[in-house]
Amino acid sequence: MRLFSTIIACLCALQFAVVASAETVPVSLDAETEALLSEAALARYSSPGETVRYKSLLEALRQPAETLGTPARNLRLPVRTFEDGRPQVVVTAVEAWITLDTNLLRGRKVHVEQYREDGSLEAVLDADEAMVNRAEMLAVAKGKVHGMMDGDALTGVGALVDLEAKYLRIIKRGCIKTKRMAGANFTDRGIF
Repeated sequence: MRLFSTIIACLCALQFAVVASAETVPVSLDAETEALLSEAALARYSSPGETVRYKSLLEALRQPAETLGTPARNLRLPVRTFEDGRPQVVVTAVEAWITLDTNLLRGRKVHVEQYREDGSLEAVLDADEAMVNRAEMLAVAKGKVHGMMDGDALTGVGALVDLEAKYLRIIKRGCIKTKRMAGANFTDRGIF
């Protein structure tokens, strides 16, 4: 099992290295592949990862937090609620700075929880430091990042997050632990 975990970790590191290099080179699909992907599928899988959507948040996160004034301590703020008023996405931070319109939040030791309609916890994200845009449901993180969803864990350094699409992209040193492949026979079948 340890060998399996090591193989998965190496594959993840390779996958994230490929993804990071793809940012600078436009991806071109052949006509047959494009024909198999609907516009909705392309939008769903490519739009959350477009780095230009996160540009303003990344620039804001580069500014030293000390220039923002005195932070609030132990902040808990709903990002989005269900129609009945129950929280759908909640951000907590040990230290936080919020814009006057409360759309932008910058925090240290950030913890984000996303709930299902039935009130059960769906996903969790922890980051050393993060910027969250409540209006656009986007976030960026720097430092250590740890995300969990349905028993799968994704860790690394830095992240791009689309809270609406439930998308998390690790920037560096990404590693995934999943239970979805439990029991797979990679000796006979191979990894792909």
